[in-house]
Amino acid sequence: MIEVLVYIALVAGVLLAATSFAWNIVNSRTIAFTTQEVEQNGRFILQKMSQIIREANQINSPAISVVDSSLEVETDELGAEVIYLDLSGTDVTYQYNTDPAIILNSDLVQISNLQFANLSTNSGSSRNIGISFDISHINPNNRPEWTYTKHFQTAIELRDQ
Repeated sequence: MIEVLVYIALVAGVLLAATSFAWNIVNSRTIAFTTQEVEQNGRFILQKMSQIIREANQINSPAISVVDSSLEVETDELGAEVIYLDLSGTDVTYQYNTDPAIILNSDLVQISNLQFANLSTNSGSSRNIGISFDISHINPNNRPEWTYTKHFQTAIELRDQ
């Protein structure tokens, strides 16, 4: 009888260790997925914004030395092609002229504190936009392994046309 109890205790210990190990692997995978989702969305948003700003001919809004939550640029000299970047709720949107707005981030993340700063000089020798925003993984159950937030910030110069 004592031998059976010892064997049961040993098997229970091994099962407990294996379960704990498996649980740690699952949590690590979840943390890695969360981090990757936030990082990929942030890089994609910055890449898309960089492309738009570099190809622009003119910054309509915000004015020089002003910080705003939206950006309006013209991509042709006649002003017929206007692109808007904005924060709509917790999504970054891109809109070309009067076309419907397109959400740039996935539905697994939310964006906050989006700011565009017009860092251009009054003389026009430098025309650039500073961008900053925070991106967080959506965590409806408040589980710690799903919590990840990162701040993104850069400045982009318009190309000379």
